[in-house]
Amino acid sequence: MIKFFRKIRQNLLQKGKMKRYFFYAASEILLVVIGILIAVSINNWNEVRKNHATENKLLLELKENLSINIKRLNHDIILEDKTIDAINYIAEHFDARRDYQESLDSYFKLAFFAPDIVLSESAFESIRSRGFEIIRSDELRKSIIELFDVSYANMISETVRLENQFWPAAILPIKHKYFRPVDEQRIRPVNYMRLLNDPIYLNTILDRKNFRAQSKNLKNQCLLATEATMEAINDYLNEDKK
Repeated sequence: MIKFFRKIRQNLLQKGKMKRYFFYAASEILLVVIGILIAVSINNWNEVRKNHATENKLLLELKENLSINIKRLNHDIILEDKTIDAINYIAEHFDARRDYQESLDSYFKLAFFAPDIVLSESAFESIRSRGFEIIRSDELRKSIIELFDVSYANMISETVRLENQFWPAAILPIKHKYFRPVDEQRIRPVNYMRLLNDPIYLNTILDRKNFRAQSKNLKNQCLLATEATMEAINDYLNEDKK
């Protein structure tokens, strides 16, 4: 088409028809501009399509991470409850000055439970590396960042802070002094009567029960936030299909 206009211009120029020459020259320029605009539009459309596909892929991966985190948080909350129950059982047993029973060994082990928080964050790190602007929804983007960089980070740092302050200074010395391991699920008093008559042990695990309650509350908050973010992602992906 451009070659066609060029030939016409050359003929018009040779015949001295300047007005028509400029008209065809302008038409040629217009065609070039339109071609560039179409190319840019197609390129932009392809880029948007690729970004949408990337966003969809990352959000699906994030859903898998959140699903794993929901299972782990639920599991940890159950362990926190079991630990609290075990400490209450030991406290009741000691307060009543009851004799040693072998069934206590599993409760002694649970009373020293130390949480090891492991959350799945690979998809979030991929989004961070790619750039958070890949998520078009401002509300969803803020919700995801809030969950990982605030809720999860606060839960982990607070749990680590409590454990680091309490575990090496208080728990390990008592554990090494009064217990020997039986297996992965049980520990047994070296001398039950000495343990029963030492108020430091009971006071220590009662303090630990308070830590477990704090940890449980933090995990419950994170669980609710994770479920809410999962629901928001589902709504966003479903809406995008319409």
